[in-house]
Amino acid sequence: MCRIFTHNSQQLKYYIPALLWGLTILTLSIVSGVRLPRLAESIIGTDKLAHAAAYCVFCTLLLYGFRRNEMPFRRAALLAVCIGSGYGLLMECLQYQFFPHRYFEVWDIVANIIGSLLSVLVSYFFIK
Repeated sequence: MCRIFTHNSQQLKYYIPALLWGLTILTLSIVSGVRLPRLAESIIGTDKLAHAAAYCVFCTLLLYGFRRNEMPFRRAALLAVCIGSGYGLLMECLQYQFFPHRYFEVWDIVANIIGSLLSVLVSYFFIK
């Protein structure tokens, strides 16, 4: 059985940052017409970079939790990328299906996947 399901509450605390960030992504995904502040827009540049950055942070936080609970890096990286990519796809589907003025965008999904993959590179150097 995967160790993620057999942790006690002391070990689960390492997943709280990823959970909170995932809730932040959910909130931003369902609010109609969310726009970045002008300063952030000029620094980040485009919506797709914001997607990639958000999912990079999300997957990095997931990797942190997995590694703190002694999951091997390769397994943790694969699981984090799958969760991040799946969550990004789910958010796009939810936006399209349930929220007016929100759209399903394939390029947002691509940006989410790129951000998820980028987290593995970041984590390899800082968390491994």
